[in-house]
Amino acid sequence: MSTISRAAEPLVRVRPVGSTVVLALGALDFGLETSIVLPALPALARHYGASLVGVGWFATAFPVVPVAAVPLLGRLGDLVGKRGALLVALMAFATGSVVCAITSSIGVAIAGRAIQGVGAAVAPLGLGIVRDTLPRDDVPRAIGALVGAATFGGAIGFLLSGVLVDEFSSPAIFWFLFGFAVLLLVATVVCVRESPERAPGHVDVAGALLGSAGLVALLLAISQGNRWGWSSGRIVGLFVVAAAMLTLFAVVEARVSQPLVDLALVVRRPGANANLCALLFGFAFFLAVYVIPQIAARPVGAADGLGLSTTQIGLLLTPACVVAFAAGWAAGRLVALVGPRALVAGGSAVGVAAYVSLALAHSSVGALVAGSSATGISWGLILTGVYAVVMRSVAPDASGVAAAVVVTARITGTAVGVQAVFAVIAGAGVVGSLPAAAGFTRAFMLGAIGAAATLVASAFLPGPEAVPRTAQSPLRPPARRGAL
Repeated sequence: MSTISRAAEPLVRVRPVGSTVVLALGALDFGLETSIVLPALPALARHYGASLVGVGWFATAFPVVPVAAVPLLGRLGDLVGKRGALLVALMAFATGSVVCAITSSIGVAIAGRAIQGVGAAVAPLGLGIVRDTLPRDDVPRAIGALVGAATFGGAIGFLLSGVLVDEFSSPAIFWFLFGFAVLLLVATVVCVRESPERAPGHVDVAGALLGSAGLVALLLAISQGNRWGWSSGRIVGLFVVAAAMLTLFAVVEARVSQPLVDLALVVRRPGANANLCALLFGFAFFLAVYVIPQIAARPVGAADGLGLSTTQIGLLLTPACVVAFAAGWAAGRLVALVGPRALVAGGSAVGVAAYVSLALAHSSVGALVAGSSATGISWGLILTGVYAVVMRSVAPDASGVAAAVVVTARITGTAVGVQAVFAVIAGAGVVGSLPAAAGFTRAFMLGAIGAAATLVASAFLPGPEAVPRTAQSPLRPPARRGAL
């Protein structure tokens, strides 16, 4: 090797490191966008002069929109370049933040939150760029870093929410998100190179419209079922529309030559197994961050009540996200050694133990911190294992949409799980004006059941024997015989 080559070699390594850092910050931004408004919902309701229904739509807009936007941007990334699509997603974060910051109308704020939801595509696009541009040996560690950063962003969001609202104002949340998104836009232009992979063809407009309409109708029905009544005409109608649209979507995708989503990514192993684990993960492992604040905020005189403030609740949840970051980092270094199956199974088993412990004891800060931190271990292990399966089992020109399908499955599972757990809590009745304490015990047992189902599903994921560490990339399928 010549002197010039040796001198140039470190420079070649700097760019992938910088790219990984920027992509991890993008994943962290996704975690921020998801969590930062949750502790501030009462303050935001006062700022916008919103009714309970309006606040419900404000909270629902962000998780519903990604089910339509994420697959579409994932496909666009595969067609025209993932870096360009990532810039579009970051611009959606920035634009939606400004809309929410400058308005005092709840209707406009809901629209702004929906625009922010388009930015959720940063997660699968970042994974696709990692797979396409980094040295093959760095890919598993980078995936672990992105998974950990997203969960760590959730912790920062819980903490910042109370600080920004208490020290400044409710709109300060969105000015902060705007500034962070702008910085990420600049950093992406400077540090992240475009993926060289391209898929042939064009955007499947019919598939995009049908799939988006079906998923949005389904999640709206799930998210509003408790409020509108599960047997109401609106909810039944939404389920009928969802079934019809998704059926038509499957028919169209099976017939067109260049579908928006190759159905093989959904129904063929190992992608189908990974998507099932992502769905069950979404159902089970986000219940804690919704249930624990309900317990922590109960008055001290109530059963299991701790009387914590918004900022204190954020501090209580922070260890879970910090632990998740560490678990994701460690899982990225272990996946080639132990395989995705072991990571997902291990994370699921920890989740079962965590939820059982929370069901048995949840009336002290220590018990809540210990239980939620254990679920944080599950987040890092399970997501790293699931994404590793997907990234190595699809062709490079389909990695964006494949990751988007997993994200959509997780979001759908979360929507179902959150509605189910609140239905369980409501079904336990009330004591005075507060939910009965027995409802929280049942909610945590529901989480344990979901974690156990994830453990069973993990048995069908690939093991370490399917993760080559020599000639082939650990996340890429071996070349077909006869292929160039």
